[in-house]
Amino acid sequence: MSTDISTVVEETQAYYDGPAHEIYSRLWGDNIHMGYWREGDNLQDAMAHLNEVMAERGAIRNQQRVLDVGSGNGAAAVYLAVERGAHVVGLNLSERENDFARERVAEAGVDDQVEIRYGDFHTLPFDEGEFDVVWSQESLLHAVDKPRVLRECLRVLAPGGRLVLSDLLMRADVPDDERQTLYARVGTPEMWDRDGYQRALRDAGFTVRESDDWGQNVAPTYGAVRAALQERRDELEGPVPSDQIDRTLTALGQWVEAGRSGKISHGFFVAERPA
Repeated sequence: MSTDISTVVEETQAYYDGPAHEIYSRLWGDNIHMGYWREGDNLQDAMAHLNEVMAERGAIRNQQRVLDVGSGNGAAAVYLAVERGAHVVGLNLSERENDFARERVAEAGVDDQVEIRYGDFHTLPFDEGEFDVVWSQESLLHAVDKPRVLRECLRVLAPGGRLVLSDLLMRADVPDDERQTLYARVGTPEMWDRDGYQRALRDAGFTVRESDDWGQNVAPTYGAVRAALQERRDELEGPVPSDQIDRTLTALGQWVEAGRSGKISHGFFVAERPA
């Protein structure tokens, strides 16, 4: 895969503006990220619970200024506004998703708290120290230059501000050929393990306050999406080409197995810009 920022940004935008929007909006539902699973949860329950856990662990409070980096269809931004009283700017590459998010914001009646903007997280279009919190759920997976994105997150945070981040991780000993196959599923040029992520956060200037491994979430999340895709294939064929559905089913199966074996995990981090 290309490591040129502009090329990958264009590829990512085309992916989320195209057939992926049909898959995500129809199968994943309100949220487009990993679930945090409890006994008896379905995918929607688990994804909603991840918002709750991250907001609680990240100490999102009333009136805080939050930047949601890679805000998708706006579900997390609306949650943070409604349930935590935050003022949120959602930044996302896909204008198709952004239009969907703006409709969601209007329906929730939080237009005065949530703004959805187009932008690339490699160069955040905000002033230094503009936010109390930067929030991200598996969006940095698509970064070409993750250290640069982390430095940008630090820059736009006020002193003492926090980065509240979840992302997919890959064990360091995964062979390169298998690594590239797994990368292709999500269009990422690179994935780190938990220790690598913590080092990168510190190198960017953050103080790491919390770090957790939620690897138990990977297989159930991708397994649930794969099962839904199989069940609703007839509905999706047309908006999504049949061969793309076949490739997606194969790739999702690979990720389920990688999650079960621990090759792919799910990391959670809270990191602070020093005061």
